[in-house]
Amino acid sequence: PAGARELDLQGMVHPLVQPAHALSLQLQGQGALITGQNGAGKSTLLRTVGLNVVVARAFGFCYARSARVPAVTVVASLQVEDSLRTATSLYMAELARAQALSQAAQQATPVLVLIDEIFRGTNHLESVAATAALAHELAGRALLLLATHHAVLAPLLADDLQDWCVSLGPEGAQCLQRGVLAQTNGLAMLADYGFAPQTQANAALVADWLQGYLAHPTHSPKLG
Repeated sequence: PAGARELDLQGMVHPLVQPAHALSLQLQGQGALITGQNGAGKSTLLRTVGLNVVVARAFGFCYARSARVPAVTVVASLQVEDSLRTATSLYMAELARAQALSQAAQQATPVLVLIDEIFRGTNHLESVAATAALAHELAGRALLLLATHHAVLAPLLADDLQDWCVSLGPEGAQCLQRGVLAQTNGLAMLADYGFAPQTQANAALVADWLQGYLAHPTHSPKLG
């Protein structure tokens, strides 16, 4: 067993992923901010960690070479959806789920929180802002693993979460190591999926404009 803020999974795999590339994750005192390119496996990593912790707690074994897991309740926001039946938008559903996570983290029982790109249902700026505030709150009460495309969250949450990056090797082998994603691939995938050259060029043009528009960063605010 491990302490409430500790997690050590060496050579872990997901039993439903074939072929599986064994990954290792060790956390001590802090949770993790997980970045990575599209398709690299951030979501799969969260599911792999959650499954192994639940199986280890329930049955005393897991899908890893070795493991030390905390005695925690696992709560997650991995695939939130809108609902026509209840007139609930995606952002409304995400807010409700985030509130449930916050309430769970306030209980006496230690909690492991898994979040995959929450607050997708609003604009970029408010998504980053809400995610930073929620992650800061949860990291102070629980062991948090947050997967995101918003690399800007790394300096904002530097005091709360360790930076980890999922990547694919030359032959497609999945890797997990400390650090923040340096090179995104969202626009490059437009070509992979056969979008028209003019569409690709326009996307690159807007991306360059946005880089200039946001090219005057200031020091990250200190979250209280």
